[in-house]
Order: sequence, then structure tokens, then C-alpha cells
Amino acid sequence: MAIHRQAWLSAASLAAFLATTPGTAAWSQSPATPAAALTPAPIPSFPPAADYAGVAGSAAENARISALCGANRNAKDGYFAAPLMPDQTRAPLAPSSRPPRVDVVATLDRSISLTFLPSGHMLVSQRAGGMRTVDAAGIVSEPLAGTPAVRAGGLSAVTDVLLDRDFAKNRTLYYGFVVKPEAGAPTSGPAIGRIIKATLSADERSIENVVTIHEAADLTPRRIVQARDGTLLIAAAEVASGGPNPQSLTVERGKVLRIATDGSIPKDNPYLSNPQADPALYAVGFRDIQGAALNPKTGDLWVGENEPMGGDEVNRVLPGRNYGFPLISYGRENSGALIDGGKTADKGLEQPVYYWTPSIAPSGLAFYTGDKFRDWKGDLFVGGMSGKQLAHLKIRNGRVVGEEKLLMERCKRTKDVRQGPDGLLYVLTDEPKSEILRLSPG
Repeated sequence: MAIHRQAWLSAASLAAFLATTPGTAAWSQSPATPAAALTPAPIPSFPPAADYAGVAGSAAENARISALCGANRNAKDGYFAAPLMPDQTRAPLAPSSRPPRVDVVATLDRSISLTFLPSGHMLVSQRAGGMRTVDAAGIVSEPLAGTPAVRAGGLSAVTDVLLDRDFAKNRTLYYGFVVKPEAGAPTSGPAIGRIIKATLSADERSIENVVTIHEAADLTPRRIVQARDGTLLIAAAEVASGGPNPQSLTVERGKVLRIATDGSIPKDNPYLSNPQADPALYAVGFRDIQGAALNPKTGDLWVGENEPMGGDEVNRVLPGRNYGFPLISYGRENSGALIDGGKTADKGLEQPVYYWTPSIAPSGLAFYTGDKFRDWKGDLFVGGMSGKQLAHLKIRNGRVVGEEKLLMERCKRTKDVRQGPDGLLYVLTDEPKSEILRLSPG
């Protein structure tokens, strides 16, 4: 059984590679500069936004939500980069004919993702590590035995849990997480991102037959999706400015990866013809994907991507394509500095289907295919962490024609959104505790 291990470059080797790789200057480590020559560029200032929710004409709704929840942290950001195409941002408000009913199914410790088991129970991965099940009555199980120890805290710990498409027959699942450096490694050395394959026990109390199918130094796996051909698509984040560049073909951060379910590399991966490239790469140039799902009509992977400050994106991911970060962006660095001078488009770099400025911090993404909400069929739902919302995007012919903000009055960060087997929509919130919310017709 193949396990792909990422070759880890020394700092000197990485700097040398980045210096000779086209388009890597924006996030590569710069040569030492005499202190006297360092003159920080002035950071532009933009007046506070009247429309932090990022939807045209929503100022009144922003005021209502601010009265309920306090000022949103993104309300201070007035930066806005004009779209290349008019339907890429701030779509017209498109409220549903009847607001959905919202019920709290369960409350549990902070959690990252959920999925539905054939038994009718939900399987939930938790931020501090491990998994639990939740039954229809909202009863939360004890932690499942056999789950590996994870690196606690920070932006990268446990991420996604995914059931194999043949789970009803093989009870196989895939689980992504980050662990501490290997025994004997420097404590300051890179953490290890890992994807395991395991079997859920018949009583749903443990996972068994645990096998590592992919790992890499400093890998931060966020979401795992199984493509129509059975391969696994793994969204790997890069959140540290000055870190490994999302444009580099030798590191897995800021990429979408593609592996077989045994960890081997598919023979048609798009970068295999380049001997310098990591063979697992599928698409490059991302910052921090925290939501991913297949478009049910086309089978393409769609993702929700966090940029540092504004410019959060929905992207349609195709093999071998470059999605631009940090060469282009509709957002800025967290300091407020422009990214690559504020450039938003360039030859050979993909444009987002849609973006939000100011940020909503996408997390969780799902296409609705059920029959319970007839006017939602085919639409896209994207959770928002800092935006504290569930964004409902009306999709027509692969483009966004309208947007509705849901759940903002609950003042909760959203971590995941999934369609249940009952045709209803389920949302997982975050901090101080997670809630599982069920949306049904009002």
C-alpha cells in the first residue's frame, strides 16, 4: 500500500527554489536587507464598510444584525476591488419565499465537520481531536475509540471526516488531521499532516484497521471529497504569510491534492509530466480552502476559500489550473497591505466564480439537491465564520444570480453545512460550543 511522503526542503534549498520559480516573489522569503534600507510601505486606509455582509442593498439588514449581535468585526473594512465580471460579487438580494424553520438538534464541544451514517446518526469530527456520533434525539456519544492523537490548538488540528462512497458495504472512512513532529525531531520542526483510512465498527463506538494513506511535513488538510472516479481530493491550506508559497510545485500547502483511496498517485494527475512537481498536486494557488463539494450536475469540485482579509472566494476547481494566490487577489494581507499591488487578474490565472469583500471567512459548502426546499434546488450554501452566517447563493448555469444571508441573527460562526438524507439542511456552528442546526421549510 503506497504512502506518499513529501520531501522536505531545507530553508536554504527552499529559498533557492523559490528564487528561481516564476511568480513566487509575493510570498517567498526575501534576502537579508540592511536595517537602514528598510522603509515600510505605507498601508492604505479604507473607510469602514456600510455593507459588511457583502450583498448589494443590505445596509438595513446589517443594522438589524448589529443591534442583535454587536458590530461585526468585518464592518471596519471598506476595501473593495471591482470584479472582472459583474456577477462575481455582491449579487442582488434574493430572499426565500418563506424563511426556514431552525431547530437545535444537539450541542457539543467545538467541532469541525459532520456527515450522515446509514444508521441515521451523524458522525462529527471535533476540533480538539476525535469523533463522536449524534443520534436523532440529539444524544452525543462518548469519543470513538481508536482515533489518533492530534496536535492540539492553532489553526490546524483535526479537519474533515468523509465516508467512502461504498461505506454501506465496507464501512470505510477517511480522516484528516495534524500531528506533532515525529519522535526525535526538533520541537520547532514541522508538524505532519496526515490522511488515514479506517473502518467504523458496527456498533459505531470505535474506528479500526487504521492505515495512513498520505502524509507530508507541514501539510494542513482541510477538506476531503471523493470524486466521481473514486479518487480523493484533499484541500490543503496555507495561512502563514512568508511561508511556503502556494505557487511552489514542491510543497503541498495552498493546493488541492489528488490521491487514490490506497494512497497511491493516480496516473493521470496533471503535474506528473513535471519531474520537479509534487506528484499529488491537482490544482495550485489557493490560500485556505475550508469548504468543498462536488457540483451534482457536472461532477466538478467547488470550494470556498479564505483569503487573508476580504476577497474570500468560491472557485470551480479544474485539474492543472492555477487559482492565483498570492499573485492575484480581491483581498489584502491581514495587515491591510495590498497583495501584489492589488492585482486581481493576470494571464493564466483563474478567476473566482464569486467572492466576498469584506470577508465572511467561508467554512463548509454544499449544493442542495433535495425536494424539501423546491426553490433551493441546485443552489449553493456556504458557511461563514467571521461573517457569522450561512450564505445561500442562487446558481444558474454555473453563475451566481442572487444571494441570501441566513442565520445571521443567531450570531454564530458556521463551520460546516450538509444536506441530510431527509432532504433537510444541517449546519454546524462554532464556539463557545458547537450546535447542530436543522433547517426545514417554515
